[in-house]
Amino acid sequence: MQYPEFLHAAKERLGVQTEQEVLNVARAFLHTLTEHMAGNAADNLGAQLPAPLLDIIREVDPEERNQGERFKLTEFYERVADKADVDDETGKRYTHQFMELLGQMVTAGEINKLMLTLSDDYAPLFDNVEGVDNAPQRG
Repeated sequence: MQYPEFLHAAKERLGVQTEQEVLNVARAFLHTLTEHMAGNAADNLGAQLPAPLLDIIREVDPEERNQGERFKLTEFYERVADKADVDDETGKRYTHQFMELLGQMVTAGEINKLMLTLSDDYAPLFDNVEGVDNAPQRG
């Protein structure tokens, strides 16, 4: 998916009007996901995204990108909400909607690798994501 296609799809899915609003949600989601991922996983994921989204991942300091901080899905929602400056329910909705967009931008293999690195409580995040292998084993 090219960046203009992403912007159009994201505006529609997220219910926002401007590119800046899309980028605010993208930044909140991708920064939170990057904080959670270990090693070069965020860079590998980002390599399949349009360049502006990879740039957002790279805004996170390389040392922080490699930490793999562990937190539950509920905290993921809260972090997205805080970073996007929205209420918790909107943060949760944005998280699910952006994950669905992510499923359209990267390969099924990359989505499945991501799913395997997350704990079982993250399973609801993948409910409506294209290409997910619903294998019961996750990290």
